[in-house]
Amino acid sequence: MSGLMFVLSGEHKTLPAAEALAAIKAERRSFKVVEQLDQVLVVETKAKPEVLASRLAMSREICHYLCSSGATEEEILEAVGSSDIVDLLHHGKSFAVRVERVKRSAPSIDTIELSKKIAAVIAEEVEFKVDLVSPQQELLGVLTGERCVFGITAARVDRSQFTRRRPTSRPAFHPGTLKPALARCLVNLARTPRGGTFLDPFCGVGGILLEAGIIGAKVVGVDIEQSMIEGARVNLEAMNLRDFQLVVGDARKLPPMEVDAVATDPPYGRQSSTAGAKLDELYREALPSIAGVLRKGGYLCITSPVDLELEELAAGSGMVRVEQHEQRVHRSLTRRIYVFRKK
Repeated sequence: MSGLMFVLSGEHKTLPAAEALAAIKAERRSFKVVEQLDQVLVVETKAKPEVLASRLAMSREICHYLCSSGATEEEILEAVGSSDIVDLLHHGKSFAVRVERVKRSAPSIDTIELSKKIAAVIAEEVEFKVDLVSPQQELLGVLTGERCVFGITAARVDRSQFTRRRPTSRPAFHPGTLKPALARCLVNLARTPRGGTFLDPFCGVGGILLEAGIIGAKVVGVDIEQSMIEGARVNLEAMNLRDFQLVVGDARKLPPMEVDAVATDPPYGRQSSTAGAKLDELYREALPSIAGVLRKGGYLCITSPVDLELEELAAGSGMVRVEQHEQRVHRSLTRRIYVFRKK
């Protein structure tokens, strides 16, 4: 296996790294975590960086991992000089060196001067053309905490797409809709396979369905309100997605089907309606229903308010919790994000 270095967005403490690892799993590739630092994750895997970049929301770029060192100029130059950088760079193609810092890491280091010194070390070995404007290949170093990690950029994540797909820009809008980047993250946490069948049993106007459909899943949406299903249809068609099925129905009594992955954001916030059901009862009855349509070994990613313990509510449903995360929504609501696997 080769090493990949994920440069994470830093918008959440745990979600970006968890999403990257889940995406590798969704691509049916194994991995081994080599190093996990603030906004940098290094793993050994055979997963393709360009494929992962097309899936991810909370990473900025993916590099072929080169080396790491302490965060002093002497250690960094020694590590780069003794690495395989010359063999990995494509001869005859221009290159550039970029050094970034996470937060206030290694404040005594001048990143621009360090970039120049690293470029000089490389140029001593082989004559490459330096191009700082539009290089054909780029060496990226990230100063994070007491470490510096280097890689050769392999793929960048188009994070601007999530801004373009903001909920208020869609034909059908509902104020309780998740932001696209978080919706995509949930799809990846559910280990949704490209070409697989994906379900959102509380689909609303289809925000999570959109993200699953864009990465290539066949999507199924269920909602108890006809108006929401109509909104989801309009939004999916507006994105030129055609491989979908929408059903007016109750997540607590799902129709017969089998799906590969489930991600959902049930109604629990100020702008949501539970159709008269008590919140804990809604989850207690919906979880076994969802487990009943999820294939063995499949994953469910589901959100809830932090005061609901879903592991207890899911007892007896045949699912085991594999991870959970917390995210502050506003002053009076903290969201908990659970990932369950069906045994």
